[in-house]
Amino acid sequence: MRRHDSDTGDDDGWTSEVSSGLALAGFLGLVFVAFTLLAMGPLIRFDAYFNLAPPPKGWVPFLHVLDRIGQRAVCVPILAVVTYQICRRVGSWRPALVAAGSVFVLNLTVLVLKVTLGRGEPAAADPSFFTGGMAYPSGHSSNIVLVYGLIAYLVGAYANPRRRTLVVLWSGVALLSLTMLVTSLTLNWHWFADLVAGLLVGGVVLELTATADRAVRRTRLDEELRHNPVRLARAVLRRVRGTAGPTGPPGPAGPAGPA
Repeated sequence: MRRHDSDTGDDDGWTSEVSSGLALAGFLGLVFVAFTLLAMGPLIRFDAYFNLAPPPKGWVPFLHVLDRIGQRAVCVPILAVVTYQICRRVGSWRPALVAAGSVFVLNLTVLVLKVTLGRGEPAAADPSFFTGGMAYPSGHSSNIVLVYGLIAYLVGAYANPRRRTLVVLWSGVALLSLTMLVTSLTLNWHWFADLVAGLLVGGVVLELTATADRAVRRTRLDEELRHNPVRLARAVLRRVRGTAGPTGPPGPAGPAGPA
């Protein structure tokens, strides 16, 4: 993916790229809404069909290891290491801000959806929504798409890799997504629709992240992030303190109103 700087003058290409990204994110969002409505109706029988019997005990330890690829405690540190190396390469903390903001938005979005939709877990054998559960959408599958997808995006956008490297990275994201889906289904930790919905949510946030990163061109803020992030942070703090500074003395108190 190509990033546009303020000195390129390619306004038409930049606008087209950003518009395409927003359109794709909006399309994925509509697909998620439509899929959720189906999950509340016709797909309930489909989810019940995929509520599999427990796996053989000998498989469980291996499946637990596979399941960890979608846990934040595993995938986020991997993202942090890759992002730090990219920041060192380009001499700017911008990739770190992109990654941190995207992960925060994803986790907030998934939490709100889980609480709002309230779907029960497969252990209860009831795929109904609004029952106080936290199954829909799957946080693990959304983490897979966003976090590992962010690694592929940041490498492509900031490290100028070969095309073959990008193909390998995005193929890895697809393989990990499929692995997460099969693993969670086998362990009976999620309904099938939960996992697909998680993939869609991760895709929406990832595309919005990439679009926002392309839309915000190199500015003075970006240069400050490159050369002196500590000075920038101090300037922001001084501005905030100045805005919330002391006001004039309070006027005389009026008569107290009703409690």
